[in-house]
Amino acid sequence: MNQSNEIFLTITTLLLILVILWFSYSIINILFTFFKCRKLDNSLTFCFNTLGKFVFSISTILYIGCLIGGIVAIVYGLLNNSTAFWQNGLNVIAFMSVAFGYLLSSIVLVGRKNMMVGRMMIDYRKLKKVNYSYTNKMSFVYAQQEYNFSTRFIDLTQLRKKISK
Repeated sequence: MNQSNEIFLTITTLLLILVILWFSYSIINILFTFFKCRKLDNSLTFCFNTLGKFVFSISTILYIGCLIGGIVAIVYGLLNNSTAFWQNGLNVIAFMSVAFGYLLSSIVLVGRKNMMVGRMMIDYRKLKKVNYSYTNKMSFVYAQQEYNFSTRFIDLTQLRKKISK
């Protein structure tokens, strides 16, 4: 390999490591926030429909498997001096971190008084202008700001029942 290819490979490797670190931090932060808020409000439960339960359970298993497989590929590639193995390990971990981080940020938990979307805990009584669209989105005004999130994997009947109380 010539020197310009090695410089490009080093830069892209560093960028992938930054992507992995950022999204891994986001995933850990979201999970920590879930557990912290569940301690504050024990009534918070996941608001999944059947497809949502399936997609999130498969994506969690796939994320853990790809994380372990990527680490194994990186270690194997470094020990055997195979750049293809450790680069592919980094690629797999980066891709799955981005995909799983996006899915995790759209999880909705509902409780007696609160709703949690991603990392944001919301009191039902303070919601204004709640709108359900036909494009699998819900929008609402909270604290004078408008928010929206995807309801593709959400049980809308349970969510509407909780919000309308």
